[in-house]
Amino acid sequence: MDGARGRTAGDGGGELAGKGLGRLLTQEAFANALGLGIEKMIAQMTLDQKGAIATFEGLGFRPEALLRDQVKDRDGNKHDLLVLSHDVARFEAVRSAYGVAEALGGG
Repeated sequence: MDGARGRTAGDGGGELAGKGLGRLLTQEAFANALGLGIEKMIAQMTLDQKGAIATFEGLGFRPEALLRDQVKDRDGNKHDLLVLSHDVARFEAVRSAYGVAEALGGG
């Protein structure tokens, strides 16, 4: 890690899917990013991961790129990869001014 960017990663499902674990882990990643001086967080997922996309967008991530036919599944089918990003420095400014809940889109 170069100190300017951070990445989150997950397996995209399993028995914990839909239980809020992704949101919890991403919130923890924010806390770590702030402490490490990371300026930008990036999340990558295939378009069929609608729950993950909604979670990240709910946390303030915004689409940055769509990479066509970027990944293959176990059956060899190609899928587009969505790249979302979040400006951690802006997040810190909002968090400082208004509090954590508002910065995370809650409140």
